Amino acid sequence: MESDLSLINKIKDSNDSECLVELIDRHSGVYQYVIDKFTKSPSSIIDRSAFMDDKLFVIYESAIEFDPTRNSKFSTFLANRARWKCLNAINKKKKLNPISIDTPLSNGNGTTVSILKHSDPVSSPSDYVSDFEVFDIFYKMLDEENDDRVKKIIDIRYNSGDNKLEPWRKAAELLDLSIQGVINIHNKFIKKVNKEINKNYV
Repeated sequence: MESDLSLINKIKDSNDSECLVELIDRHSGVYQYVIDKFTKSPSSIIDRSAFMDDKLFVIYESAIEFDPTRNSKFSTFLANRARWKCLNAINKKKKLNPISIDTPLSNGNGTTVSILKHSDPVSSPSDYVSDFEVFDIFYKMLDEENDDRVKKIIDIRYNSGDNKLEPWRKAAELLDLSIQGVINIHNKFIKKVNKEINKNYV
């Protein structure tokens, strides 16, 4: 079976329609999974059908913009784009109730992440940022991160699928690092994310 990267290169080089159809067929489920997580809740304020109508274009656009040198799978890249699309639509639709940066957050797939913390007590509305904005910044920076260990550590630690944190030991064993080494790499990235949040919103 032809690889995703081979299909993507043909789409970029010659706008190969057959390759695009194959790529869409392979990854429609990923796109739909993310959209469903944001739109199937009874309290959802965005229209699922509108996002599904955009599916073909979003997958095509993702293929054109995909950069394999960033050590990310196309499915991950597409899922992040779908997530950002939902977050941006929600932000436009509704003035979100702000939450403190140190409030535990839940992302689109139900995984609770309470790792983004403000260093000082919250004292004014400017010290607040919506959870959607936090996740938007977090996933953009994760996608752009050049250290592949960071992506693997975040994935192992938070994306177990059962809403539980995996122990540091598991990431250490899989990456052949010490537990403290894994924690240091993780905390360095989170510090970068917090710095970006504070720069833009606080």
